Amino acid sequence: MIKIGVFGGAFNPVHNGHINMVKEAFADLKLQKMLIIPTCVSPHKSNKGLIAFEDRAKMCELAFAKEIEDGKFEISDIEKRMGGTSYTINTIRELKRQYPDDAVFYLIIGGDMLFYFDKWYRYEALLGECKVVAAARENSEYSDMCEYAAEMGRIKVLNLHVTEVSSTEIREKLKNGEIITGLVPEAVEGYIKERGLYV
Repeated sequence: MIKIGVFGGAFNPVHNGHINMVKEAFADLKLQKMLIIPTCVSPHKSNKGLIAFEDRAKMCELAFAKEIEDGKFEISDIEKRMGGTSYTINTIRELKRQYPDDAVFYLIIGGDMLFYFDKWYRYEALLGECKVVAAARENSEYSDMCEYAAEMGRIKVLNLHVTEVSSTEIREKLKNGEIITGLVPEAVEGYIKERGLYV
């Protein structure tokens, strides 16, 4: 059995909160591989202000360079190749076609996504296709997440360290000419400046 993590998001831009959470989840769940999947067209968030897929994917490559080099992580363009709105159920089913039958997929989501998981497109079918694992993005979320997951059933909540930062906050800082050092990896910050993104 091969255990594969799936971590999707707009990554607009990818930041230290994403990075720390997914690395810890990788270790905690004892996964063999982690797929980082930038969304193409998100069904959950407004796509206004979403920069080009290529830039978001490149920033993910820079953020996870060491893990990619070690063969543990991979940046996947599956949702761009599939086209249309990026519904997770379709992504997971496509991944199942691409990987061996003994692959088990662990879908990793943040607390912000967990709280309206029952509004996701075909969420019950999704629970049957993969293991859904949630991690808090704010310290205050954890106990509410455990309660919500218990009501939903079949969702595991990981107790990980939380790095409180959001992509929205970073975009605002960049727009206002403020520094973002310490919120994103140095290589990602360099790429944003070089390309003049979010200003």
